[in-house]
Amino acid sequence: MSNLNEFCKKLLSYAKSDCDGEYEIYAATGETFRVEILEGQIKNYNVNDYTGISFRVKKDGKMGYASTTSYDEAGIPELVKAACENAAIIENPDEQFIFSGSESYPSPKVYGEELDGITAEEKIAFAKLMEKKAKEADPRIVKVEASMIVSGKSTVIIKNSNGMDLCETSNFLAGYVVPIASDGEKMNDGFGIIGGFDRACLDADKAVKKGVGEAIDFLDAKSVKSASMRIIFRNSAMCDMIETFSGIFSSENAQRGLSMLAGKDGEKIAADCVTLTDDPTLDFGFGSRAFDAEGVAGQRTVVVENGVLKTLLYNLETAHKAGVKSTGNASKGGYTSPIGISVSNFTLTPGRKTLEELTEKMGEGLIITEVSGLHAGANATTGDFSLMAKGYLVEGGKQSRAVTGVTVSGNFYELLKNIEEPGCDVYHNMFGEAISAPSVLIGAKMSVAGE
Repeated sequence: MSNLNEFCKKLLSYAKSDCDGEYEIYAATGETFRVEILEGQIKNYNVNDYTGISFRVKKDGKMGYASTTSYDEAGIPELVKAACENAAIIENPDEQFIFSGSESYPSPKVYGEELDGITAEEKIAFAKLMEKKAKEADPRIVKVEASMIVSGKSTVIIKNSNGMDLCETSNFLAGYVVPIASDGEKMNDGFGIIGGFDRACLDADKAVKKGVGEAIDFLDAKSVKSASMRIIFRNSAMCDMIETFSGIFSSENAQRGLSMLAGKDGEKIAADCVTLTDDPTLDFGFGSRAFDAEGVAGQRTVVVENGVLKTLLYNLETAHKAGVKSTGNASKGGYTSPIGISVSNFTLTPGRKTLEELTEKMGEGLIITEVSGLHAGANATTGDFSLMAKGYLVEGGKQSRAVTGVTVSGNFYELLKNIEEPGCDVYHNMFGEAISAPSVLIGAKMSVAGE
């Protein structure tokens, strides 16, 4: 880490004497750990250290990029030269920015000190424990397809010619277990996850209970006759839906004609009970950070309030086009990636009712616990979707038999308008985007294709 800081200082010093434009260093360094257990043995084991430095220069209104993974001071002149040469040939009509810095920055808790004390041996032992407990939980569990632990630590550094000097280090730990149940004729899997920022997250019983429960419940699952039905999206399924369509709230997509929310600020786009926020300042959120990929301070942004679209999510470039301020949602897929836009901790505000109370209110219908085919069966631009799903039939206000082999179809924009009530059972997605959502009761009937 100290070597990286020294390299960045020397790069800045050299650029100051050799560049006649604005310039910026974006550096990322860290480590990842991953172990997967199968039949009590290590199936996959990977420990990886990485470092990458991206240098960009704005010259004559154009932005050029170059990158390296080396700390070698001798390579600095070539790195700067490459960025300047790229700036001269890149054609982009949109104005580019090197940010001067925000007035102040939040300090969300993003680093769990206790995670430093969890050794590789303990992670391996925990993955083995999840597998063992899953196998012993019920005689119908015939195997465990996967029992995995992943963890990571990363540091992001942004320094530029305008005086910006930012650094943030974060970490995480997450894992999952996939038990397979069989009744002799049919087989079904379940999925249980754990994750967090301290030792308390290493809760094998929690992951096993959910994974084994799902595996066993759906052994007797059958389809239903095709019909228009009342629907509840259970919390994890609602997270998947929001993640799939989160791009509609990106100003970049709106400006490119890839979101139907373009120009809809101040308009009603969802039900009164729908409030969506994006907040990177939350302590120990999986999307928390003090600043975005351009060095803009993190801030809580109300995207939809009581059904009204308040704002889209912006980076500096798209905000300039729209004549507004950046919401601090600039992102980079990696240190070499161009600046884009993504959510941080994107949350559908919960209500007061439990899933059981929402079920009773619905009366008759279907609780959807899982949707699949999200990439092939969902159009992120139009909002249309047709997805394989499974869940539980609801009869007389009570959850009854398991249902599988059905397809639910609709439109996400209409879904937002038809949410009747969100529940209180918030689920936090730990893999993929940091989406949080409760179960939601949909007011209008939806098309369910089955038998």
